[in-house]
Amino acid sequence: MIPVYNGGKVFEACLTSVAAAIRPGDEIIVVADGESDGSWRIAPHFGATVIPLEQNGGPARARNIGAKSAKGDIIFFVDADCTIRPNALSIIESVFTNEPDVAALIGSYDDTPYHTTFVSQYKNLLHHYVHQHGSTEASTFWGACGAIRREVFLAVGGFTETYTRASIEDIELGYRLTSAHYRIRLIKELQITHMKRWEAIGLIKTEVLLRGEPWTKLLWKQMWHRGKVAADLNLDARHRYSLLTSATIIAVTIAGLWYPLALLGLLPLFGCFLYLNSSVLRFFYTKRGLRFMFGAALWRFIYDLYCWVGFLYGSSGSVSGAVRRLLNLTVSGLDRVALGVAIGVVAGAGLSGATCILLLKGGEHMGHFMNLLGQFLPGYTVSWSGALLGFIEAFVLGYLFGWSFAIIRNYSLRFALGREKFRQALIRISESRAN
Repeated sequence: MIPVYNGGKVFEACLTSVAAAIRPGDEIIVVADGESDGSWRIAPHFGATVIPLEQNGGPARARNIGAKSAKGDIIFFVDADCTIRPNALSIIESVFTNEPDVAALIGSYDDTPYHTTFVSQYKNLLHHYVHQHGSTEASTFWGACGAIRREVFLAVGGFTETYTRASIEDIELGYRLTSAHYRIRLIKELQITHMKRWEAIGLIKTEVLLRGEPWTKLLWKQMWHRGKVAADLNLDARHRYSLLTSATIIAVTIAGLWYPLALLGLLPLFGCFLYLNSSVLRFFYTKRGLRFMFGAALWRFIYDLYCWVGFLYGSSGSVSGAVRRLLNLTVSGLDRVALGVAIGVVAGAGLSGATCILLLKGGEHMGHFMNLLGQFLPGYTVSWSGALLGFIEAFVLGYLFGWSFAIIRNYSLRFALGREKFRQALIRISESRAN
């Protein structure tokens, strides 16, 4: 199933590769998403069934329309600017046959991007690296090279058509699939060649406006509903730490304008950045050499920065929803035991930790002030046994404080809300009498 809009000359290469991989009983469906440049008109020459749409509505809608007309049990989505390998369909069929619990699968770009410009090579090779190092138990879907059981696709409602341009409609579908406990596999040997030519400005605009901003909103939604997001692909731990390091580098650089000594922190920060990205930089060096690796390191840093732009831009639209949820939390009852344990652990660990630090730094003579706590905590001294006893006693006091606070707060809140409800009831009674 191939949606096409302004396919250009590369669309013919796409169709050629698909026609070479097709087998008896398989079908090629091309959805012409508007007249565009008319490139879709060559599709019938390759044995494709063409579904022309009068107006462009985005790849999500085009894929949904094509999937509904498909006769096969498995739908393989391919982008119009990609070519597939002759064994692609055999790999897909093998996975679905041997693993009947798999609902969908995705592949990867290969390491031979079509265009040779630096940005095109960098972007496509980075995508290849991320997918080749991702978990085989995937957490999302990919519309450029993704296959799914037709019954599952229809059951979850297909792609969300509110995305009227190529955006994160496939990621959103993947999150819905995993939320419904469908299994998605990343098949690393299923690789395609990407023929898109990337330019620096166009790449940044796409990453910020069409991916970063809507993906951030989707991530916040996942956080509120599921409490977490999968640490996979672009969201793995190293990438997250790299984002924080890059942001810190900028913050320290700005601080250095007023406090020059702060600039001394840049060296370890850059070292941390290079360490976190050492694996991908080695990959770039292996594939394209030292000069390309240095350029990729710079672009990796730029990538982190515009990821922050997309994140902040997308987060701004989620603030109002977050505020509403926080307000809901403020009027909900506090768990007495949970609050008591939390405060108790903090108090106990704080006192015990401070005692241990004093002992390690110089012994008991440094803790005269803390010895005064023995007047309130029987038996406590600045000693190793005192550290243990202090933890126990501080935990008990902290627990009692948290437990008591929760009770007082909950009953006070109930009283205030009850009084407000009573007042509203009196108003309604008086209004009804007046009427």
